[in-house]
Amino acid sequence: MALITQRPAPSRPDGYGPGPDYGPDRGTGYDRRPRRLGPSPAASAVPVLFAAVAGVVATVWVALHTAFGQAYDTAAMRVLSHGHSEVNDQLIRMLEQVTTVSAAVALAIMVGVALVRRRFRVAVAAVVLVLGANLTTQILKSHILIRPDLGVGSSANTLPSGHTTLVFSLALAAVLVSPRALRWFVTLGAAAVGGLTGLATIIAAWHRPSDVVAGMLVTLAWAALVSAVVAGRSPDGLLRYGGGFPALPGGAAAALGVIVYGFDWTVGPDASKVIPITAGVIATVAAAAVGSYSSLVARTSN
Repeated sequence: MALITQRPAPSRPDGYGPGPDYGPDRGTGYDRRPRRLGPSPAASAVPVLFAAVAGVVATVWVALHTAFGQAYDTAAMRVLSHGHSEVNDQLIRMLEQVTTVSAAVALAIMVGVALVRRRFRVAVAAVVLVLGANLTTQILKSHILIRPDLGVGSSANTLPSGHTTLVFSLALAAVLVSPRALRWFVTLGAAAVGGLTGLATIIAAWHRPSDVVAGMLVTLAWAALVSAVVAGRSPDGLLRYGGGFPALPGGAAAALGVIVYGFDWTVGPDASKVIPITAGVIATVAAAAVGSYSSLVARTSN
């Protein structure tokens, strides 16, 4: 009688278990099981941190130290703040609700979510993210950065935006503490809320576009830093969901809402260019920041 031997299952290229020809995904050529994480949290966060810091430096130089940057900022704020008065009034009332107390309550809820998930380091990281980003923004705006008088508009410095930093830091903290199953929705909402808040501060004539961009990038830099140093690696060492894609429709929704519903296109000859460009840039920065951080969270705190 001939002996029947079983051929051993081929290993996956990464060395973790059988290949895709075996198990629930047999014949598909694709293994849907979670993958092992590669680089350390610090290594994963360094490119994001570097990009955010470089973005802040570039924004400061163009917006504060070039006549073009100052002129565009002034024109964009003038155009965006001369839309429908009812919309402006509603946005101002909304922005007035963003206070230290309301932010503290929101942060406490996020810390509670992290503690319920037994992510103690993540809870600490969320607090460090929010406090660090907002403290940095206030120091930069009040004590370090100046707006030279280049003969274009007001010389008072308002960069970075404190309101944008506060809301955006809470949005990224929500991404950080959110459970994996809900991260898709949290990422989408964070990009939409972050983009709309930044645009609302311009519509209310509280800030210039560069202030908003700088506030978002300062926040992203702190988010990357805490993921590298404080939050730590995923407890089970697996990468399940990057979460970057939902930020794109979230940012697009913010820009589209401002372009379509917010403004009278006859406020000036440059309105048809300034409004879409400004809304698009801010929404893109919001989506890129939230998307990259959501992907980073999947590699660190998870």
